[in-house]
Amino acid sequence: MISILITHYNRPEALRNCLEAIINLNLSLEHEIVVSDDGSTSKNLSKIKTYKEIDKLVFLKENKGLTTNLNNGLKACSGKYILYCQEDFLLRPELKLIINECIDLLDLGKVEMIRLKANYKFPYLIKMSSSIYKIPRFSFRNFNLNTFQYSDNPFITTRGFYEKYGYYLENTSGPYGETEFAIRLLNLRAIIGITNKWYATVNRETTSVMQINNPVKKRKKWKSVWRFARAVRQHIEWLLYSKSKRRLYTYTNKYK
Repeated sequence: MISILITHYNRPEALRNCLEAIINLNLSLEHEIVVSDDGSTSKNLSKIKTYKEIDKLVFLKENKGLTTNLNNGLKACSGKYILYCQEDFLLRPELKLIINECIDLLDLGKVEMIRLKANYKFPYLIKMSSSIYKIPRFSFRNFNLNTFQYSDNPFITTRGFYEKYGYYLENTSGPYGETEFAIRLLNLRAIIGITNKWYATVNRETTSVMQINNPVKKRKKWKSVWRFARAVRQHIEWLLYSKSKRRLYTYTNKYK
């Protein structure tokens, strides 16, 4: 069985659109839809409780941030496979055509997580199947993106992935938690794959927190310099990372 996990916070209309896109996949595989809510208002929580497409709804009593919400949702999933999607993404109907291809590669251990969307393209990838490529652990051609192999954009993996590599750090800001998890996966040699085209789109009716906080637009004139400097910084984090301490040294956790 595959668990489709959606994280949600105070955007019931976006969740409604996300659910409709999942239903339109017409998946033949046995599946469940799990929604993990991050302490939405009582009004919004009451609204999403009426969505009949949801098989399991778990929620936090107060807003704890994406990483805590993800952990809460992951632990509620019953499936061997987990397809993750935030409420501000829409899964494309074509995803149905490659689901079995993804599962086959996961079962063979050729990849351990397959990303369905990214905000960038890796210059160098290793072909694994007709639709899926492996991201090399390190490549000079991918220098600016080596540390961005993981992202909280939609992906498919297994429950065993988190048993092997651990869950997300809690009580962190979104960027800190996402970066720590990405560096951890690099350090522990996780095998990350990515599809040759995107099977999820951003719901244009919403604006994600990451988009709001993205500093690249503010530095458009110096974008290439900023990206290189960011890459150097994160490669340093990779070298310094300790799986026992699970922390970043040049980032501040701005969680409040």
